[in-house]
Amino acid sequence: MTLNQQRIDIFEKIAPHYDLLLDILTFGNYAKFLRKAVKVLGPKRGEKILDLCSGTGRAASWILQAVGEEGEVTGMDITQSMIDVARNRYGGSGNLIFLQKDVTQPWEYQNHFDGIFTSFALHELPEKYRLGVLEQSYSALKGKGRMVIADFNPHVSGIARMISLAFFKLFERGNLNFFDFNQNETLKKVGFKKIKTFSISGGILQITFARKRLD
Repeated sequence: MTLNQQRIDIFEKIAPHYDLLLDILTFGNYAKFLRKAVKVLGPKRGEKILDLCSGTGRAASWILQAVGEEGEVTGMDITQSMIDVARNRYGGSGNLIFLQKDVTQPWEYQNHFDGIFTSFALHELPEKYRLGVLEQSYSALKGKGRMVIADFNPHVSGIARMISLAFFKLFERGNLNFFDFNQNETLKKVGFKKIKTFSISGGILQITFARKRLD
């Protein structure tokens, strides 16, 4: 069993309690961070938004409130129990759907979404798949689409880096290579423009905004 599969199995088991656990562990800051990232995405009425690695669907439900009945929100996650929780909690609306899918495999979407949102997912992806997932995200966006990544800061430095590395060694050992991942340069390589980063929690967390085209 790979470490990656082990982590998937962990998420399968904790899915019903995932949000509560993170809210407790972060003293409520997890939800605040997600809400801030959704605000940076700025979903508008009538838009089509993808929540990539959508977990329990909490952020997707907030995005749905913004896009309204005229819009649509799609959540994708590899973990079936996360999808089940999301559908049970928020799946009553016809314009909010949750799909069980390994996002490292090919998608069927091209020039479809106005925005893509992903939170605490990029660092979980095996290193060899990160570029491909960002390439697929770029292709799935419409010409003026944008993407928001809410995650640990791979470029963290100083004391904040020491704290981040200590945390990863305890809980995310298999993902330590994330701190060697040049996220912004990779986004540029894929073709994204107007890349902006917002540091949170002393630089430990980061919200990244990237647009497909400037015109």
